[in-house]
Amino acid sequence: AIHVRRGDKLVEEARGDVILYWRSQGHTDYQNLPTDYVPFAHYLSKWDGPEKCVRDDAGELQIMEHNVYVATDDPVVVHEEIAALPNHINETTILWNDCHQLSFFFNPTDASAFHLNGDGEEGFDEGHEAQAESDSCFDRYNRNIASVADMMILSKARIFIGEFNSNWGRAIRTMRVRLNNADAPSELAESDGQVEDNEDTNISVDTRSMVQGSDRPTKTLDTRVAWGRTIPLPPGY
Repeated sequence: AIHVRRGDKLVEEARGDVILYWRSQGHTDYQNLPTDYVPFAHYLSKWDGPEKCVRDDAGELQIMEHNVYVATDDPVVVHEEIAALPNHINETTILWNDCHQLSFFFNPTDASAFHLNGDGEEGFDEGHEAQAESDSCFDRYNRNIASVADMMILSKARIFIGEFNSNWGRAIRTMRVRLNNADAPSELAESDGQVEDNEDTNISVDTRSMVQGSDRPTKTLDTRVAWGRTIPLPPGY
């Protein structure tokens, strides 16, 4: 599952991280960046690479199918970004890194949904007055229920790609923590037990799943940081 948080968070709080991302891509004019957000393709770069592909006895690549749930407050643009990705199998499915067949799914309100309360935490932005007037209690209720469903899916997904810049992302990480029962078989552990903490992966020790038999009391489901801070502070900080 992937969480793409944009909207009001990128205006001030995470603006510096967006600039750092584009600087790493060779863009130095901060007033004329290609976009004012980190592209969806960069989130996908945190997916498993070709080294995870499996070949059969004849040496042919085996296609691995993945259902990828996308939770976002910018669904229209993310849909456009998916449409622009290479190697499409159909409108919502692509072949990624040689053998990973990714089928994308959104919540049913994604065509008109915003993040819980209009455009952001302060409600609807200036210029969206007509939209604010048409926003009924029924619409807001549906949005909130869809957001809770998003949270439940993200917290239980086998792989989560997101960021810790928002309370939402930090809450998801907290909900992905499990008690580490070393005596029980576990599907939550990393297959190789490798943990990295560097600028290339943007994955900190705290965000990767603990291997079976670890003496840590808890482990975290496979959580990969797409960009921004790598230390998962508690929600509210």
